[in-house]
Amino acid sequence: MTPAEKLAADLLAAIGDNTDNQAVNQWIDTGFAPLNKIMSGRYDGGLPYGRMLEMFGDSSTGKTALATKWMCRAQAMGGVAGFMDWERSFSVDLAKAPSFGLNDKRPYWIYGKPRTWEEGNTVAAKAALTIRKSGAIPDDAPILFVFDSIAAAMPKSQADKELDEYTMNDTTALARVTSTTLKAMAQVCEDANATFLYLNQMRLKPGVVYGDPRTTPGGKAMEFYASVRLALGRQKIMEGTGADKEFVGQKIGIQCTKSKFTKPFNECSLRLGFDDAGVASFDPIISLIEKLVELGAVPYSKPRVTWTDGKQYFVKALAQKLNAEPNGYAELVALLPK
Repeated sequence: MTPAEKLAADLLAAIGDNTDNQAVNQWIDTGFAPLNKIMSGRYDGGLPYGRMLEMFGDSSTGKTALATKWMCRAQAMGGVAGFMDWERSFSVDLAKAPSFGLNDKRPYWIYGKPRTWEEGNTVAAKAALTIRKSGAIPDDAPILFVFDSIAAAMPKSQADKELDEYTMNDTTALARVTSTTLKAMAQVCEDANATFLYLNQMRLKPGVVYGDPRTTPGGKAMEFYASVRLALGRQKIMEGTGADKEFVGQKIGIQCTKSKFTKPFNECSLRLGFDDAGVASFDPIISLIEKLVELGAVPYSKPRVTWTDGKQYFVKALAQKLNAEPNGYAELVALLPK
């Protein structure tokens, strides 16, 4: 036995074998290949099992709409979705609309309005562990919990006080409690092979000349514990001219500011429209066409795209054509650079 072999044997006897590395090989498809790519480094990836994520942005940038779509996709994969509603603003009726398709029946849907930060995290942790241990869903089915939002959550230490009892210490209470809580939630994610998605608001730090002025409530803990962080912005989509001009949707810009799976700061955009009843829906087809044009993957002579059939189409007309075809989305994905 060589010295190295003897040392390996001694280490095995003293401390046991190396711990298995928790490599992520299961993903919740977001339904938009470019978004999967910027998060996970692969078009067939998406939200990682067993990890925490943060998605933040200004008001009305599509955070809850995206999260709802992903919860529905988790259910479609045979899994369970949950929503902890600190903001008291989630509409189950809108989530059940055909454009989303949420199943609001137990055990596939868990919804709560926790009073405190600690309560919301405790409920989600207990539920995720109970679901996975039950064996009622397949081992490869996802468990996705969404927390809306960190900024709206109230620490127990603050909730137990009257309004006139608040002090300066309450200003930093949320940052302190996230620091102690999130390390435990990261372990729950691994133990239950669950995905925890925390939504958050965005603030701008005053006086920043160099570096990123964006910051989020709740301190620095999420920046460390999240495997993926997504920053959202939006651009209004208007149609018509003059007095007839109206708001019909928005283009959501998504930047992955942190990823443990690929390089950070990649970006993509996704269109969000509204029907006559005001219900939101995403349009991955036209978003993919715009991405392919941006990448130069399809011939484009403004304002027309030359498609694989040799014909030229306006972007909107091509999107309508592909939306009507059963494999339209797959055709576009196949054109994305490998």
